Amino acid sequence: MAQIPFKVSARTARLIGRENVSNADGAIIELIKNSYDAGASTCIVFFDFNSKNDKDNSIYIIDNGSGMDNKIIEDYWMTIGTNNKEVDFIREDGRVKSGAKGIGRFALDRLGTKAEMITKPEGNDKTYFWSVNWDDFDNIGITIENVYANIESEENFDFEYMVSNILNEPSWKGILKDHSFENGTIIRIKNVRDTWSDYFVDRINTNMEFLVPTDDQSQFALFLLSSEFPTKYGLINSLLNYDYDYKLVAKVFSDKTIKISIHRNEFDLKIIDMDLFDLDEMKKEPYTLKTFESGWFEKVTSMNILLPNYEKIYNKDVLDSLGNFEFTFYFVKRSYTSNDRKKFYYRSFDVAKREQWMDIFAGIKVYRDYFRVRPYGEMEGSSFDWLMLGERAAKSPAAPSHRTGSWRVRPNQVSGSISISRLDNINFEDKSSREGFQENTAFTALKDLVKKIIQEFEYDRQYVMRAMDKLHSLKNFDEREKKQANKIAQQIVNKINDGISEEGLNSFINKDSKSVENVTILAKSYLAQLKTNKDLINELQLLRALASTGLTLTSFAHDLNNLSANIVQRNVNLKKIIMKLIKEDELKNLPPYMNPLVLINDMEKQDERLKKWLEFSLNTIKIDKRTRKKIELYKYFEMFEHTWESVFIFQNVKLKVPSSFDKLKCYLRIFEIDFDSIFNNLISNSLTAFRRPDAGDERSIDIELTQGKSEIIINYTDSGPGLSRDIDDPNKIFEPLFTTNRDQLGKEIGTGLGMWIIRSTVEEYNGYLKIVRSRPGFSLQLIFPTRNDEGVVGNNV
Repeated sequence: MAQIPFKVSARTARLIGRENVSNADGAIIELIKNSYDAGASTCIVFFDFNSKNDKDNSIYIIDNGSGMDNKIIEDYWMTIGTNNKEVDFIREDGRVKSGAKGIGRFALDRLGTKAEMITKPEGNDKTYFWSVNWDDFDNIGITIENVYANIESEENFDFEYMVSNILNEPSWKGILKDHSFENGTIIRIKNVRDTWSDYFVDRINTNMEFLVPTDDQSQFALFLLSSEFPTKYGLINSLLNYDYDYKLVAKVFSDKTIKISIHRNEFDLKIIDMDLFDLDEMKKEPYTLKTFESGWFEKVTSMNILLPNYEKIYNKDVLDSLGNFEFTFYFVKRSYTSNDRKKFYYRSFDVAKREQWMDIFAGIKVYRDYFRVRPYGEMEGSSFDWLMLGERAAKSPAAPSHRTGSWRVRPNQVSGSISISRLDNINFEDKSSREGFQENTAFTALKDLVKKIIQEFEYDRQYVMRAMDKLHSLKNFDEREKKQANKIAQQIVNKINDGISEEGLNSFINKDSKSVENVTILAKSYLAQLKTNKDLINELQLLRALASTGLTLTSFAHDLNNLSANIVQRNVNLKKIIMKLIKEDELKNLPPYMNPLVLINDMEKQDERLKKWLEFSLNTIKIDKRTRKKIELYKYFEMFEHTWESVFIFQNVKLKVPSSFDKLKCYLRIFEIDFDSIFNNLISNSLTAFRRPDAGDERSIDIELTQGKSEIIINYTDSGPGLSRDIDDPNKIFEPLFTTNRDQLGKEIGTGLGMWIIRSTVEEYNGYLKIVRSRPGFSLQLIFPTRNDEGVVGNNV
């Protein structure tokens, strides 16, 4: 059998160079990375653009790295896709190389049509001169092995003099004084493809500020110089820490442990009302006065706690393979109002300076071995919000002070960096374009974990601001004043309805010696109502998506009712028809899977379950359930048990509900649909828990009802495994969008709203919840206050 080789068109160089590198900024950064990999202590990007003739203008990349000899040039520089940096990625000096694909030098093609290189290898008397015309790769029909670059050598060439001759501006001599250029590489790009006005040079200067983090500047000094503006540019200063509201530093270790430090810098302790720390919620760590005075606190958690049940079949062991990395995060709000500062005790700051700083430095950047990985967090780019923080905020638009909603930070409010390494994080693979990582399971897990770490900050800030908002409400308006305001308003409305004139109304108000006080009360009531309305709007946004599902179900209610009535009978009719055509004796010897009567019986059982589900679903949207009335709870739970009966029989679950003894009754004025919402969600969670691998054989649910002093207490208990051990704070289950349920790919499933709906509903009736036991088993106490005509009463009522 004959064998024939593959041929590679010369045009391939253009595909992986000019067309693969998205912009000129990225091409320059690729060449800077080559300097870093060569062990250079400094790299200079020089725009020599003094000539009016574009052909005479050039871009220089100059470094003092180890240089290249003819063998390295031929075997590596001239070989496409070489893997020497992938195999040998640690230099003798310990620096980890940033390249891996072996195509970085094709970035030269993106910048200009011609390239020249002078390289002086370390410890070698020879200097090598290399040049190429990239237009040669565009010739039709030519293969890549027939395109040549030029190379020659010269002994005892003064490389350092050549550098000083190129950088001949007097103000730049300090660079040559501070950095030795006995060896290194000079790359000159001619016939540039882009317009490099000062605007674009300034933009690349900004991008280079992000290229190397602050703590690596001692290893690698980066300069940008321009012949047009010799004093404007110089040493690149990396991202410097600026004024922030919150800072979070997370150190992630290979054993899945995560050490998180949170620094609160948003609140001014000098103006905080010390009564804040007398609230019950502020008496526990890390919210005490002592912690606020220290300015920061630390907590230790783990990947399994932040990402419970994450490692399913598809993601198996992915968290083990993430490795060590560090995440630094800053929250920087852009502005604030004077009213918010009074309520939340904000530290004052210069709004204009913050806006200016965040317009440059916003976004979460990624650094690998002290070198930035583009394009993550790049302003105005499609990957600026690569963590999809904006999408999270849109799904949960609640304000940070909202009593039940979950506040989510927006992408334009954050800055920070993730530091990884090719030594510890081996599963992050570069895209062929060298712009970002492949979207594999490891990178997806990194994104999911980082978002959960950010959630730790979000939870802390919202917890504090909820407490501050509560204190403000307590000190500025209470329920007694609200009732008084309603009474005053009603008196005025009654007078208007009686036809009183404007003059008479003014006389009525002025006659009252308390008129000023009343106006004050009305004004406070109005502002309090505005806040309540704002909270309700936020809650409405969260529930709107759920409402669409209910509307869809309601619109098909009539059709579903007809289907429910006929669904079981169709199997009976089908069996009768078959019996008329075939004698039953003829079917006895058939195996069950071929016997139509056996198959119909199986279909009948499945249809019976479907019928029960339809009845259950349609029962929840009956109009009478959406009317508030006094419900007899013993009777309610009796009907509730009947509704779930078929499901519990099928899943082998024992349900015990409150039953009346001594002919007692228990009344509570509620919307029946609200109680359905509470207990249907609880039952659903229990059934899910019973199916977990760590669940035992016993499946029981016990609902108890007792009468307290002016309150009804309902205890809900199941025999399941309880809350996942990955949940460090049981009360987190009441936060909206919180879920530990994941599919086989590790993606969160379900709405994460079930327990939040339960808490919100109970609080609507001025009740409260208490987790009695979180594991093993789950026990929840629901307390509802009662009026004089509610609660447990005798049968004569």
